[in-house]
Amino acid sequence: MPRDLIFDLDDTLIESFPSYVQLHTRIAVELGWRIPSRHELVEYGPTWQATLVRMWPDHDLAPFMARYDQLADDLPYRSVPGAVAALHRLRAQGHRLWVVTKRERLRLAQRLRQAELPIALFEGVFCNEDVPEPKPSPRCFEPIADALGRAPSRPVYVGDRDDDRMAAQSAGIEFVAVCTGPERSMGFPYEHPVSHVLPSVTSLPAWLREA
Repeated sequence: MPRDLIFDLDDTLIESFPSYVQLHTRIAVELGWRIPSRHELVEYGPTWQATLVRMWPDHDLAPFMARYDQLADDLPYRSVPGAVAALHRLRAQGHRLWVVTKRERLRLAQRLRQAELPIALFEGVFCNEDVPEPKPSPRCFEPIADALGRAPSRPVYVGDRDDDRMAAQSAGIEFVAVCTGPERSMGFPYEHPVSHVLPSVTSLPAWLREA
């Protein structure tokens, strides 16, 4: 029976973290700022701006953000290997596909194009600006119910971070962890049941057949 399948975006469907690290490190070096550790870069706040404030609390962030705007369009963001084919397969099977992400809408269309992820695959893509509260709040899923006019059908949320897991569990949504994100190096998915842990989103079609 078709289900509503909800996905995180960065490092679940799109390989984002390598470019994210490269860009933040490069700009910190150019500005003569302290280079953040990998751990600091893995930890992502409620917004990108909040994350920058945490890493460089004593700096005016305007030069950083201006330089980021100059460089960000040049970095590639590819899809997780096999993700595009898996999404096409799931949609062909009748599942509705959604995205709920902390990413801001700026550059969203560009990143999807770079990753060869057609936005038409999804019933809706909800960014930080679209949700009443960001992950890990369960309210991040409210736009899906609003779009459907009812609760999603047997929803599953697929993500690579503990914020994803907490949001899904608080909302009463089944959560499937994928091991393609940087938080994996910190122990994610922690104590999450192994039955709901996949190496990547490419394993989701087979997992759904067996669920």
